[in-house]
Amino acid sequence: MGNCNVTARKIGPFLEISSEDGAIKRELSTGDRVSLRRVFVQLDDIVSVSIKNDDNDVVMTLKNGVEYLLDELDEPVMVYRTICRYIVADEYEDED
Repeated sequence: MGNCNVTARKIGPFLEISSEDGAIKRELSTGDRVSLRRVFVQLDDIVSVSIKNDDNDVVMTLKNGVEYLLDELDEPVMVYRTICRYIVADEYEDED
């Protein structure tokens, strides 16, 4: 079971994810992970969002290959859906 909380909010064409619990981690090319408090990315740069099958983690990959791990979340499905809604909502807004 997860024990960390993250918050995600859309700010124009950007997404801010924050966590006071150390749940955000950036995967480095060396394989090491760096714990982050906040991430601010452009929604268009997100290539994929996925939930791990056997863990309470959400993985977000950007166009430049950078991966962010949202680690040991209380509600990984809710976080996944929220991020996906922001991405899709941005696409639908462009069609109007």
